[in-house]
Amino acid sequence: MRALLIAVTIILAAVALPAAAAIDIVAATPELADIAKQVGGDKVSVYSIAKPNQDYHVIEPRPSDVSRIARADMVVRVGLDLDLWFDALSNAAGNPKVRKGGPGYVDASVGIARLEVPREQITGASGDIHPYGNPHYFYDPQNGKIIARNILDGLIRVSPANKSVFQSNYDKFADEIDRRTAEWKRELAPFRGENVVTYHQSAIYFLRRFGLKQFGTMEVKPGIPPSASHIADLIKKMKEQKVKAVVVESVYPKRFPDLIQRETGINYVVVPYSVGSLGTRSYIDMIDTWVSRYKQALK
Repeated sequence: MRALLIAVTIILAAVALPAAAAIDIVAATPELADIAKQVGGDKVSVYSIAKPNQDYHVIEPRPSDVSRIARADMVVRVGLDLDLWFDALSNAAGNPKVRKGGPGYVDASVGIARLEVPREQITGASGDIHPYGNPHYFYDPQNGKIIARNILDGLIRVSPANKSVFQSNYDKFADEIDRRTAEWKRELAPFRGENVVTYHQSAIYFLRRFGLKQFGTMEVKPGIPPSASHIADLIKKMKEQKVKAVVVESVYPKRFPDLIQRETGINYVVVPYSVGSLGTRSYIDMIDTWVSRYKQALK
């Protein structure tokens, strides 16, 4: 009887103890949100401000996003001026923990080897040029590891008691990225040096990782929509150089890809702009879809 009473007391005490609150993370994009979930595991609750297939350059935040940041333990942003809208949200939220310099502030771009850092003075005629370099670094899977490392550092600052858990989760994610990157390189190896046309200058990090070349973009300049004369010139050059791969991120309109397809006979492929686009379920799944569709375009 005494043993039974002790057992019941222990059970009741366990029930009475509140579960440790999850670390509340607000991420700028679905990619960052997924990686944060991979590193944080069941210790975190993650929300993405941008939704799948929303152009990150032109997000219109909601008042509810301010409330989320106001009570967040940690934020993760893209950086390199891709998510400038995040600053207004953070200022309005007034949460010192997650402002720049606070323990819960994570800029995922820290440590990235930046490409296309402009050397000339930027003017309105330059298009949507980012002064700190091309911000679409997350399409290179090895940069996914750097993102994860930055998130790991932030989580340890916010919850040092869980350092070993976060480190273990990070190690698993990093190992998986390395394993899959080796596989993806083998898959794309036959196409090294091939030229690719894209809609926007978003694929440059992916192309460099896998030995492909950016032949041109449908946009006149980053953020400047295609023009009839620019597309006509691009088609002419594609025919001259026998370019056979056209890839369009899912967020962009299909009018000009359709035109290029009619004029060249090249069937373009569409890749997911974000995690959640085209049915992708995770960061690794998104990159895997890019690889498979680039293979399809290059064959």
